[in-house]
Amino acid sequence: MKVILLTGCYLPGYKGGGPIKTISNLVASTSTIVEYKVVTSDRDLGDITPYKNVTIGDWNETSNSSIFYAENGIKGIKQIFKIIAKIDCNIIYLNSFFSLRFSIIPLLIARFLGKSIILAPRGEFSKGALSLKALKKKVYILFFKLFSLKNITFQASSIFEENDIKKVFGEKAKIFIAENIGSQNYAKKLAPKDKFVLKIAFLSRISPIKNLTYALKVLSKIKKSIQFDIYGPLEDKTYWQECQDIIENMPENIKVNYKGQLNPNMVVDTLSEYDLFFMPTQGENYGHVIAEALCAGLPLLIADTTPWRDLQEKGIGWDISLNESEEFINAINSVSDMTVEEHYILREKVLCWAKHKFSQDENIKQNIAMFRYAIEDK
Repeated sequence: MKVILLTGCYLPGYKGGGPIKTISNLVASTSTIVEYKVVTSDRDLGDITPYKNVTIGDWNETSNSSIFYAENGIKGIKQIFKIIAKIDCNIIYLNSFFSLRFSIIPLLIARFLGKSIILAPRGEFSKGALSLKALKKKVYILFFKLFSLKNITFQASSIFEENDIKKVFGEKAKIFIAENIGSQNYAKKLAPKDKFVLKIAFLSRISPIKNLTYALKVLSKIKKSIQFDIYGPLEDKTYWQECQDIIENMPENIKVNYKGQLNPNMVVDTLSEYDLFFMPTQGENYGHVIAEALCAGLPLLIADTTPWRDLQEKGIGWDISLNESEEFINAINSVSDMTVEEHYILREKVLCWAKHKFSQDENIKQNIAMFRYAIEDK
């Protein structure tokens, strides 16, 4: 199978977060069966200068794919047009719904040429995501609905995302559920809990969808001693200022540190040094950082807006409604009150669950089956 895969962010970039890991894991795991030509931006998310270590405007050969780094502006759009129009492939695979260069324009070209299309919205249809820049998104969705959905297969990473897609496009939308292929890097050791200070980590892009302000407001009501470390690129500077305003008024028992961006290769090892992962996101189609926290043996405290559900029943954390801020407070207090031994047993359970969960054979099969479905459906 030959696939042209378009995505706004890709390796060696990392500021785009989970989608980069999703796509790179997919390519690495299935490249013996699928021939990938990846088309992406010539720079990392938010950067004003291109990458220094790749060839821009031409194909870069790697061990598992060919990667084309399209230039900015009209020239890059022309490059993308030529690739879709001239390169023979079975599928055009889009990894966003709202990206002008890497979804909207390629979608129109592929539809005109009658090519099979897989569109992975990557959580863009969640309630929280649609609430941001809502009018602009509603206009494009309306525009999209005017065109036939023929030859378009939506990829959902879970039944929750499938429901989100149906809410937007109705029951007739063609949807294939193929879960993301996650990390298989695990904590080498589990740090014991400090008896006096609970160490909590937040790792994600600093943007409204990730809901850092909510986390800070919850923490401001905790009476225990807390160290809260924030990792991630400052994607939205205005939103970060809102966070800083809250941080400046935190009570003395809550110490908040912004630790900057974290090298993707260091995520699991870094998170393994903490006691709890706290990210009350407004919506995730998968949440790679959540999977990595589990691989770090870290209990989760997240909102019930992701596919990671029923965490208390599994004994690996909490997924709580954003309308129940008191429940978040109770969860943090319960972890703080654990003895060192109780907490270590919890972490061992989380790590054991993660190792069982992330045996990837079934997910790899699902993704290959998705490509075959799109080809046969045409």
